[in-house]
Amino acid sequence: MEASAPGRTVSLTIPAKPDYVVLARLALSAVCRLAPLELEAAADLKLAITEAASFLMGGDRRSASRDDGEAPEMRFIFDLQDDAIVVEVSGAEQPTISEQERELSRAIIAATADDCTYSEGTMRLTKRLGLAGG
Repeated sequence: MEASAPGRTVSLTIPAKPDYVVLARLALSAVCRLAPLELEAAADLKLAITEAASFLMGGDRRSASRDDGEAPEMRFIFDLQDDAIVVEVSGAEQPTISEQERELSRAIIAATADDCTYSEGTMRLTKRLGLAGG
């Protein structure tokens, strides 16, 4: 894990396995403590990054590996801005879950993040600060 921009941006790279997503949630918790964000809004954002990771990983990837034998990786970038927390979740997309499950993940993300953009293997989630519950 590395931090840059005087404590305002944190980057975390983990193996693309569900068991490691808890580390991203813990890093996000630490970033949320530095922001004027209600507990419910922080919990929403944690759920959103979990769903984004699941969407990209495609479900249970415990035995996933690349052709070179290395496990695929996911990267989380947490950017604490003056008016928002922006989280970028990226990794090699491995869609092994059904389209219905992917749709459910997208719906959960839409309900828990204030904004979400998606582009080939990267989701960018925004939670604005100072908004009550939404």
